[in-house]
Amino acid sequence: MKNFSALRFDIALDVARDLAREAGLRCLELQSSLGKVKYKTPRDVVTIADLESERIIVEGLKKAFPTHRILTEEAGRLGGDESRYVWIIDPVDGTVNFSRGMPLWGISIALMEEGKPVVAVLFLPALGEMYTAVKGEGSFMNGNPIHVSATDALEKAIVSNGDFNVGDWSKINTQNLHNFGREAEFCTRVKCLGSAVIEGTFVAAGRLDIFVMTMSYPWDIAGIALLIMEAGGKASELSGSELKFVDGEQVLFSNGILHSLAIDMLK
Repeated sequence: MKNFSALRFDIALDVARDLAREAGLRCLELQSSLGKVKYKTPRDVVTIADLESERIIVEGLKKAFPTHRILTEEAGRLGGDESRYVWIIDPVDGTVNFSRGMPLWGISIALMEEGKPVVAVLFLPALGEMYTAVKGEGSFMNGNPIHVSATDALEKAIVSNGDFNVGDWSKINTQNLHNFGREAEFCTRVKCLGSAVIEGTFVAAGRLDIFVMTMSYPWDIAGIALLIMEAGGKASELSGSELKFVDGEQVLFSNGILHSLAIDMLK
């Protein structure tokens, strides 16, 4: 049993990284033989890999940190009586991509201390990329430091957006269309990659300059928020307010240089 009284975030990182790797490699094994895909809602799917990945991660965290609470996409809130620490898990982010054999999906594990992310592990199994961050210690990909881009003008920026047809379809799709239109007017390229873990890690690594999500949940953004900020970028609500990590939050991630410009662009 690990004890967090001394705030050993290095131990938390090691545990989360090992579990993300184990779960991710298992998902890779399953991707070519998923069988029938279930629909949680008319436009949102879940696979056996989501459930298997979640089982591996949750069981591992419970064993290592039995007093901590857990919030995960599929099972919701789980056990624990220590309010200071919460693990937030997305066992497969980009499940639609995953279910169609695309490589653009990933696993997110984040540790929150009193509502703020302090440890993040994001694994992209199909790309062989493991991203990690601890608050105050920088961001890394496969053990090497990463940093956001130095793009300093919107007309040079590559921006990506969250998917259409999520949450309140009519409301979110209308706003997405508005966002795409504004971004197409001002930016070099506009993408929609279908996975917050992909888009967030790509911002942290300097591959994308801006990522906008008009419908998010804590498991979508807890890990990427810390990763991007530790890589020198910024994370906020679309209004510019501080992230609250609540259901339905509209969020903006950037290299920092473009953050206020992106907020103004999307008003």
